[in-house]
Amino acid sequence: MSASPILVLGADGYVGWPLVLELAARAPERPIWMVDNGLRRRLVAEVGGNSVTPIRELSERVDAARSLGFSNLRTVELDVVSDALEQLVAEVQPGVVYHLAQQCSAPWSMMGPEQALFTIHNNEGGNLRLLWALRRAAPHAHLIKLGTFGEYARGGIDIAEGYFYPEYLGQRASRPMPYPRESDDIYHISKINDSNYISLACRKWGLAVTDIMQSTIYGVDTERTRQDPALCTRFDYDGVWGTVVNRFIAQTVVGHPMTVYGTGLQRSGLMALSDSVSSLADLAERPARPGEHRVINHVTERSWCINEIAAEVHKVAIDLGVAASIQHGYDPRGEQVLTKDTYNIEAHWVASCVAHTAFEQAIRPLFAVIHQHAARIRPALFVPKVSWSS
Repeated sequence: MSASPILVLGADGYVGWPLVLELAARAPERPIWMVDNGLRRRLVAEVGGNSVTPIRELSERVDAARSLGFSNLRTVELDVVSDALEQLVAEVQPGVVYHLAQQCSAPWSMMGPEQALFTIHNNEGGNLRLLWALRRAAPHAHLIKLGTFGEYARGGIDIAEGYFYPEYLGQRASRPMPYPRESDDIYHISKINDSNYISLACRKWGLAVTDIMQSTIYGVDTERTRQDPALCTRFDYDGVWGTVVNRFIAQTVVGHPMTVYGTGLQRSGLMALSDSVSSLADLAERPARPGEHRVINHVTERSWCINEIAAEVHKVAIDLGVAASIQHGYDPRGEQVLTKDTYNIEAHWVASCVAHTAFEQAIRPLFAVIHQHAARIRPALFVPKVSWSS
């Protein structure tokens, strides 16, 4: 890696913190600027949630990392929806910017008008602030933006990697166009709008952006976070912030049935935390071209539905001697899926550049880690309390 600084927005988060450690380890001569304002911690606490893994305050994490030789870390407390962001970009002159500083919960965005408006303000406002900051102060930087695979409309056709040549009434498009986007919640709509803003910034301002359509991430550690308990990342399990695999494993460890929403036929792409972090770090040395809006479908397990995920977790749990059960019930999202979709997913980057950890191999160690901290799990938080349709 070249010696130009790397700026990581959202550096204290579930993905942000292990990514920072990976970047710092790969390029010890390169300053890693960590930006965060503690938003994720505050919002999780607001709904009564907590990380199963006991995570240190950011300053303590950084001190622990530095004691292990990560000497190139710099920290800044900053709200991305502020003038201070452009000032920081101008001062640091980063060669690479990772943008992970967004409100990332679909249920939280649907709790009420205040949460919906905050999601739009924080996510779209912060993204636009960053794009303008790069245009004005660091136009040659490579932006790596964490989007979501949930942006895509699921209409029964194969999912292209960002752009494709659609056909309608026998006429084929003359240039690549964005794959259709659609969502049933405010969070994912904010990410759809982010991708539109990014596309504009690439076309009109010549920015180089890699837009990551990130699938659901699961897991709790990476090679770097395992070096010391003080370096562990967060692990959420509640009905607002906990994602499907992490929630299933937390439920199983404490003897609670895995709660499958609705029919369980909904498809969900997956990716192990360690695989996602390693791939994201690789992109620091694989920039998009100036003016290119490069889209990457960041998904390794591409074909499973929720029922199949639950069945696999059940199988591994039984093999490890952990009692497990599956419960179908309330469908807070009103998805009413009656058959499993059969589309294929284009993923050239993942197929050629990502080391894929098999699902069973990735979840087996999770049971021991979560069991170690099982006393921190509050089963009442498993219950979904946010409805999409009423």
